[in-house]
Amino acid sequence: RAPSLGGALLWQRVPASVPSALHPQGEESLRILVPTEGDSLPLMDMNTCETKAPELWDYVLVVDRRTQRNPGQVQRQQQFLEELENQGFHYKAMEDQEKEFFGIRADNRIFDRYQRLMEPEDTVPRGELSRPTSIRATNRIRIVNFVLKSKMAAGDTLQDLVKDGVFEDGFPLHKGEEHLKKKWARWRSMFQRQPISDIRDYFGEKVALYFAWLGWYTYMLVPAAVVGLVVFLSGFSRFEASQISKEICKAHDIYMCPRGDHNRRFQRLSDTCAYAKLTHLFDNEGTVLFAIFMALWATVFLEMWKRERARVVLQWELYGWDEDQEEMALGLINCPDYQPRLHQHSYLRSTVILLLSLLMICLMIGMAHVLVVYRVLAAALFNLALPFLGEQVTTAVVVSGALVHYVIILIMTKINKYVALKLCDFEKPRTFSERESKFTIKFFTLQFFAHFSSLIYIAFILGR
Repeated sequence: RAPSLGGALLWQRVPASVPSALHPQGEESLRILVPTEGDSLPLMDMNTCETKAPELWDYVLVVDRRTQRNPGQVQRQQQFLEELENQGFHYKAMEDQEKEFFGIRADNRIFDRYQRLMEPEDTVPRGELSRPTSIRATNRIRIVNFVLKSKMAAGDTLQDLVKDGVFEDGFPLHKGEEHLKKKWARWRSMFQRQPISDIRDYFGEKVALYFAWLGWYTYMLVPAAVVGLVVFLSGFSRFEASQISKEICKAHDIYMCPRGDHNRRFQRLSDTCAYAKLTHLFDNEGTVLFAIFMALWATVFLEMWKRERARVVLQWELYGWDEDQEEMALGLINCPDYQPRLHQHSYLRSTVILLLSLLMICLMIGMAHVLVVYRVLAAALFNLALPFLGEQVTTAVVVSGALVHYVIILIMTKINKYVALKLCDFEKPRTFSERESKFTIKFFTLQFFAHFSSLIYIAFILGR
């Protein structure tokens, strides 16, 4: 089977009736690809007669046997591998009955160049670069992955070749997956501290920093959850004590107009007694205190996260790391003639992006208006089509409106992501990190209006 993104064990039993290039005598053997303690994963052929020394590989490309029947595909495959070899990579083909694997290993000179570009010259001792390079597994994977997925001289990237069927798949090899599955990715580990160092060793600093923030955010939600539970229980204990609910429940002689155009039945105000009590359960005097507490909690959380983030950054020695600088260094490793993209500012593009963003915001506020119209129409339709609901028509309308709003949010989330990506491509940012930052701002803004459009409608539009 194809190896997964960890120290996976690959094996295949080859029967004696199936001759192969690896076992010409036709004897039964077991082909094993096993991990060792190095940063890269070795692929080792073992049979019943002899054992070869393992070879370390950084990346594995998988090829379907059927691809080898197409001369054009084979030519593109060989051209891609030769270009990698010219850039300082080594590769070796390993076969079985159905698949062919190409182990890719980067020369240490590539990582020497990375360290020379990322570290100032005065911090590197004289003669240090002449020794074998020791580099973190995550940095090694990031460098190899960047070069493999960059555009080659023929104009193809690895994604293009996978899409065209030249390669079936490609993935980096590193260890630590089983350890993370046992210590982290299980429900029983929910109340344990996250193994942030192991996450960093497996996924890299950027992903590990995200999970460090997520763990700290979850930890800080505990006091907010406790206060919210206390407020809810206080409202539940005073379920029958609300003065407004008492007056509504005793108003048997006050009648309200019929609901809908075709309903002639007048409704007592006391019929809404259960709805008034349920509203008081979530909207009582304690809710105001909870809102004040959450405003203070948000400020405290941000300040304490700044301290925690500074501690993590200092511990991981990331204070001198710059993402744009690393992207430029990786570009120079991939191509010595690499030139960074010039900054392109256009008032026309900025105006178009602003207008399209405002159009999307107006669309989402309009969605809130549609929800109000839906609730008015649904109340009339439910009275006609579902007369057995009786006094529960209001509850049914509120619940169905909430479900419709939820579906709209899900749909608009996908649309907002697509629009934000297209706007970033249209803006033409210089680097990947700049593109990521612009996408985050655009997507967050659109999602804010998608989630809170109903509140914005009630606050600024309803009644005018």
